[in-house]
Amino acid sequence: MVDKVLEEIRLNRVWDPDRWERIKAQAERLSVHYREVIEQKRRSGDTVIHFAAYVSNAAMYGMDGVFRLMRQNPLRWDPKVVIVPDVSRGYPHKKQTYLSAREYFTGLYGADAVLDGWDIQTDSCTDLTDRFDVIYFADPYDAMAPEVHSIRYASTRNVLPVYVNYGYDVGYYTMYSRMKGPELNLVWKYFTETVYSEEDCRKLQIIQGKNVVLTGYAKMDALAGFPVKREGERKKILITSHHSVNMPELPLSNFRTYYKLLLELPEMFPEIDFVFRPHPLMFIRLVNEKVWTSEQVNCYLEDLRKAGIEYSDGGEYLHIFAECDAIINDCGSFTMEWLFTGKPGCFVLNEDLKEEHLTTQMKEAIARYRIARSLEDIISFISDVAGGRYPADCGMDDWVRENIAVNYPHAAEKILGEMDILS
Repeated sequence: MVDKVLEEIRLNRVWDPDRWERIKAQAERLSVHYREVIEQKRRSGDTVIHFAAYVSNAAMYGMDGVFRLMRQNPLRWDPKVVIVPDVSRGYPHKKQTYLSAREYFTGLYGADAVLDGWDIQTDSCTDLTDRFDVIYFADPYDAMAPEVHSIRYASTRNVLPVYVNYGYDVGYYTMYSRMKGPELNLVWKYFTETVYSEEDCRKLQIIQGKNVVLTGYAKMDALAGFPVKREGERKKILITSHHSVNMPELPLSNFRTYYKLLLELPEMFPEIDFVFRPHPLMFIRLVNEKVWTSEQVNCYLEDLRKAGIEYSDGGEYLHIFAECDAIINDCGSFTMEWLFTGKPGCFVLNEDLKEEHLTTQMKEAIARYRIARSLEDIISFISDVAGGRYPADCGMDDWVRENIAVNYPHAAEKILGEMDILS
C-alpha cells in the first residue's frame, strides 16, 4: 500500500529530486532573507510586532491561544485575522466558508480584529502582506489560496511566514505529500506539535527540519481552563465522523455504516446525552462524491434534531471535550486530542484501514482506545460508559504526557516566544 501511495505521489510531481534541490537552494536564500527582515524590523524603531492569521476556515485555525496572549500585551503585539477565500472547491463553497469564517472570528475577537482578504462583490483579493511583520498560515496548501495569500508569495515579501498545524499528522499519505511539497520549506518557522512530528520533519521534509521548532499543540492549551465535570451530572458522549468517504489513501470514515444507529441512540440510552460533530468536510464530501444529495444531508440534520442529538459544527469545540464523558470516534486529530482528557474512548475501525495508512503517532494513539469493529461493539461501549464500568477520568498517561502533550498547557507561550523578534 505504501509503495502504491508513493508511486502516486511521484506521478503528481512530488517526487522530483531536481525540484527538491531547487527548493533547498531557495530555502537557504530565504534563511538569509528572513534574518534581513528581522534586522530591518529591529532598526525601524517600531516596538510593536504586527501579526496576521490568514484563515479560510475556522475549523482549521490553531492559534487562538497565541492570539489571546498577544491581545494581553498590546505594547508588543498588534494581532489581526485576515479572512482569505478557499479557491479549491468552487464558488458556492468559497463564499459560504468565507462568510462563515468572517462571522466566527468577528464574534470571537470583535470586528476591529478582522480584515477582509477578499471582496465578494468584485471577486478580487487584497494583498495585505506589507501591513504585517509575521503571518501565520492556517492552511499549508498554496493550491487552496489565491496567489497574494499564498506562502510562496509571502516568502518573497518583507514578512515572516509561519505555520502551525491545524491538526495532528495521522495519515501517512497526507503527511508525506505535505512534507514533500514546497510550502513548509519556505516558511520562516514551522512550529510542530509532537516528538513524533518533529522526527518526521527531520526525516522527510525536503530541508530536513531546518526551520522546525518543537513547541507542542497550542490548540489544546485551552482545555486546561475548563471546569471539571461535577459528580452526578448527566453523562454525555461525543460522536465524530471523518470526511474520508471513498478515500482509499486514508479510509477512516464509518459514517455510512452507523448513521442510522446514531439516530436510535437517544431512545436506546435515554440517560445519556449525545453530541454529533462530524469533520467540517464530511457532508461536503458525501455530496461531492455523489453518495448523498444536499437534500439527504438536510433531511439527516433534521432527523438528528428530532432525535434530540446535539449537532456541533463551526469553530471551537474544547468545551465539548470538557463536558463529555467519552468519545466514539473515527477521526484523525480528534483521536490524538481526546487523549489530553484522560477519558475513555472507542475508535470505530474501518475494515479497509491498515497500519501502513497511518503515522506512527496515530497507531500509538489508537492503541489507547477500545476498538469497535461492529455496531454491537459501539453499543457495548456505550453500555459500559452508562453503567460506570469505565473510570470517569483515567488521567493522561506517561506516553501522552511525554510525546504528545509537549509543553501542555503552555504551548502557546512557547510559540509566542519564538515569534518575538524584538526580544
